[in-house]
Amino acid sequence: MVQGAAIQYNRGDGLSSNVRSPKDDEEELKAHLAILRGQSKSLKEVLSEMVDGEPTEALVEAVENRILLAQEQEESIDLEKIVESIQKMQSSWV
Repeated sequence: MVQGAAIQYNRGDGLSSNVRSPKDDEEELKAHLAILRGQSKSLKEVLSEMVDGEPTEALVEAVENRILLAQEQEESIDLEKIVESIQKMQSSWV
């Protein structure tokens, strides 16, 4: 499970679909507090909003793996671009 990732996703409100690790301890603490207060969403819920429906388990797992890789490499990724890329790849396999 992806932990400690800051996901900003709000389609249509001008926010990016950026995913990155917390920049400092304070940001990580805020993320954990939001989770404890029920103010956060699971990756599956975020993906459901992005794809306007129930994402496949394969999509959720592929996105989660890409987020984990980005965390290891201390890089930021664009979640929307990752999802589009994975969906395109999956549809070419069918």
